[in-house]
Amino acid sequence: MKEIDFKKFLEPDFPLLEAFRELAPGSYKHSQNVANMCELIAVDLGLDVNLMKVAGLYHDIGKMYNPKIFSENQEDENPHDKLDPQMSYQVISRHVGDSVLILFNHDFPTNLIKIISQHHGNSIVRYFFDKSKSNIEDNYRYKGKQPESDEAAILMIVDSVEATARSLSSNGKMDEPNNRKNLVDNTINRLTDDDQLDNIKMGVLKVIRKVLYKELDSMYHKRVSYPDDDETIGEEKKKKK
Repeated sequence: MKEIDFKKFLEPDFPLLEAFRELAPGSYKHSQNVANMCELIAVDLGLDVNLMKVAGLYHDIGKMYNPKIFSENQEDENPHDKLDPQMSYQVISRHVGDSVLILFNHDFPTNLIKIISQHHGNSIVRYFFDKSKSNIEDNYRYKGKQPESDEAAILMIVDSVEATARSLSSNGKMDEPNNRKNLVDNTINRLTDDDQLDNIKMGVLKVIRKVLYKELDSMYHKRVSYPDDDETIGEEKKKKK
């Protein structure tokens, strides 16, 4: 069996990646962070590092088709304010199928596409389910299969943790170490309770927790302000006057 060279998909000037960066910059940045976290977990678990990096980088490539419906690409207007929750669910959830279609048409490896196709499993699009006040969860679930491999489960967890962390950070809720730890634990517990992680080994979950605790601490720890910093800021303000 011919070994697949995943490195070409990671080149900054790879045409599909360039299009993703230009059309959906917020989703692209999120995907970069996901790819970095997936890489660290893959190293610790002895998985194919480049496979996991590519999976993280391209898992949301389908958002290129309609980038403004996703919060990370919005500036002021949110189109979901004018949409029925069921319609919002439909347009949000289709990005998984769009990602699969784009990657299939660009001859990406089938094992990679399978991982990406399962990164939301058949989980609930929770925000719009809650907004709808519906009591029928199945009407608001993604149409994918539950993760069938460690790689797909890793991508699912990291994707959810990174997206939630960025949202909480904008409200200053990632400054405390306990909040960061709770985010990881609550995400894994929620997905476990929803039967999304049935096929992942407990040892893998232990490594995921360890890596994500450390990575979130690195990204969101509260920086101590030193006197020299305050003086520098003061001087910069004077220069601008």
